Amino acid sequence: MFGGWHDVFIRLAAMVAVGAAVKLMDDYLDAEFDLCLGKRTLAARWGRATLPYALVLALIGCSLDRTLAVSLFFGSYAVGMLSQFAERMPTRVPAYVEMALAFMTSVLLAGWRSALWGVAMMAVIDWLDDFMDRLPDKQSGQRNLAVRIGTVETLMLMLIALCIAVLCDGMDTAIAFVAAVLLYAAAEWTTTCRRHVPNDDGVSVG
Repeated sequence: MFGGWHDVFIRLAAMVAVGAAVKLMDDYLDAEFDLCLGKRTLAARWGRATLPYALVLALIGCSLDRTLAVSLFFGSYAVGMLSQFAERMPTRVPAYVEMALAFMTSVLLAGWRSALWGVAMMAVIDWLDDFMDRLPDKQSGQRNLAVRIGTVETLMLMLIALCIAVLCDGMDTAIAFVAAVLLYAAAEWTTTCRRHVPNDDGVSVG
């Protein structure tokens, strides 16, 4: 019994570490836009130090469970490219090529089932975030998935991805939701928001 719970804790810790690394890198890339919206994330406060810290977290996750870390990291990378599917990346290849390479790398390092689970699980979490943020993202001009294709369609895609994740590994899917809640709570706790108050001219000021 103890061995089973120990394994669950290790897998949860690995997911949290890798998820935190991905979140830090994502916030680092979006830092300027977030600051314009009045959001100051941990990545915005750390600046260039964010990337080394993210690398440390990714290595910790990999040391705890290499297969999980690889599948989640490359799954996140592949899903993140969907929003710019046909755009040219800094490597001068379209985003869908990098998506395919990320998935193939995950298959080689973690196996096809874990690679597929990683993509499906990260898609569920990413699209759930898009669904929850659809109204503020629409107001700020961000065209996330829910804004582009609609809420019902997004929920259907989430359900399909969730079914795939459960079929690949039901236990890891459940643990991943716990990790996502912990990471969401940590992100909310470490993010400060500047309130915009209209002045006498009707212009919002921080």
